[in-house]
Amino acid sequence: MVGRTRYCNYPEATKTIMEVGGYVDPNYEALIALKPDLVILLPEHEKVKSYLNELNITYLEVNNKTISNILNSIITIGNVCGAKEKANKLVSNINSIIAQIKEKTKNLQKPTTIISIGRTMGSGTLKDVYVAGRTTYFSELIDIAGGVNAFENPNLAYPKLSAEGLIHLNPEVIVDLVTDLKSSNIEEAMVLKEWNSLGNIRAVKNKQISILSSDYIVIPGPRFVLLLKDLTKVIHPEIDWTKIVE
Repeated sequence: MVGRTRYCNYPEATKTIMEVGGYVDPNYEALIALKPDLVILLPEHEKVKSYLNELNITYLEVNNKTISNILNSIITIGNVCGAKEKANKLVSNINSIIAQIKEKTKNLQKPTTIISIGRTMGSGTLKDVYVAGRTTYFSELIDIAGGVNAFENPNLAYPKLSAEGLIHLNPEVIVDLVTDLKSSNIEEAMVLKEWNSLGNIRAVKNKQISILSSDYIVIPGPRFVLLLKDLTKVIHPEIDWTKIVE
C-alpha cells in the first residue's frame, strides 16, 4: 500500500501512508507520483477511471453499496493482492457474527428504527434530517440487528425529513450518526436535546435515542460489522451481546 484517501485511517499504520485526496476530490498529482501498479476505486469514480485509462494505470473497480458488495469486494481485493487466505478468513468471521446476531434476534419483536446519517445541528431544533432508506446498507444492518426501517418508501435512498416527517414515522428507536461530535465541539447532551424537542415520538418518550460517533460508522468497509454490533445493542438492549463469538 503506497497511497490512501483521507478517510482510510485504520489501522493506525495507515497514517504513515501518503494521502491522495478524498472520495470526491482525488489528488491526481500525488497519485501519479506514487506510480501505483493498481488503483482500487468505486463504480461512481467515472472521472478517475477515465484519467487512469489515459495514463495506462491499472485499476480495480469494487462496490460497497450493500453488505454482499462489501464482502465480495474483500474477496476480490484479497485475490488480486495475494492475500486470498486473509480475505477469506475475514469474510468468514464477519459472516459468523452476522449469523449469530440473526439467530439471537429471529424471534424477537422488531422495533421500527431510523438512522440519521446527517443533519443540521446546533440550532436547538430538528430540521433537514437525512435518514437511511430501505435501499441502503444501513437498512440491511437494521434488519440483521432485529429491527425494521421505519421509512418504508423504497424509491428514496437518503430522504431529507422535516420534524413533521419524523413525527409521521413515529419510530420506536432513533440512531443518530454524528462522526464529528468531538471535532465540532458539539456536546451529546445538546444533540439529545434537539431530538427531545419531538416529544410525541415513541423513541423520545421511551428514551430510545442513541448517538454513535465512532469513525467507522459511515465507512462501508470491513468494519461495518462494528456498526452492526452497535445497532444490536441499541435496538435490543435486553439481549446479552457479550457472547458473540468472533
